[in-house]
Amino acid sequence: MRRVPAVGLILASAVFLAACGEEPVQEHRVAKGVESVPDQPSDSGLPESPPAPAGEEPRPRADGEPWVLPQGWVVVPGERPMRLATVEAPDPDGPVEVAITRFPGRVGGDLANVNRWRGQMGLNAIDENELEAMLSRFVAPGFEGYEVRVEGEQMHMLASGVYEIEADQTWFVRATVRPEVADRLEADVFAFARSIARLESGEQR
Repeated sequence: MRRVPAVGLILASAVFLAACGEEPVQEHRVAKGVESVPDQPSDSGLPESPPAPAGEEPRPRADGEPWVLPQGWVVVPGERPMRLATVEAPDPDGPVEVAITRFPGRVGGDLANVNRWRGQMGLNAIDENELEAMLSRFVAPGFEGYEVRVEGEQMHMLASGVYEIEADQTWFVRATVRPEVADRLEADVFAFARSIARLESGEQR
């Protein structure tokens, strides 16, 4: 039996497809080990948000960010030690730096975190019985959080901790400013922190 060369079969197939009005399959060579890499690494340092419970829709996020920036706020490019990100909030006295960090687990607990911040503001530590009076707590599906204003003699710290239950990690949002600046920015700083938990500005649960 006569064997038809492979090249002849390929040419015959192409002629047949052309006669039927179809384009023959085209072969493309791709260099091995070369692929398209996105501008942002797949491990961007930002977690994927857990799915919202049934009946609840996740809040839309701009550019995949896990928060919603208040009006006029901007992300500061570049990396800072121990920070996930830095944003700037506008203020009549000049831009205010707001730090975002994230750590595994509950990072020692709420009392330890508050006392660390109090120490940074030159204040004495408090005990468990005094803690709840200082905090404003909030909850959202998949999140638990709190806000606190630590008032030092010359500077005030606006701080919020947001615990993400499924990922077992805690986000912190902090700004250390003069008392009059804290008065102007407190609502926006805490709204920004709550947006990580997918809460609308001022929403309390």
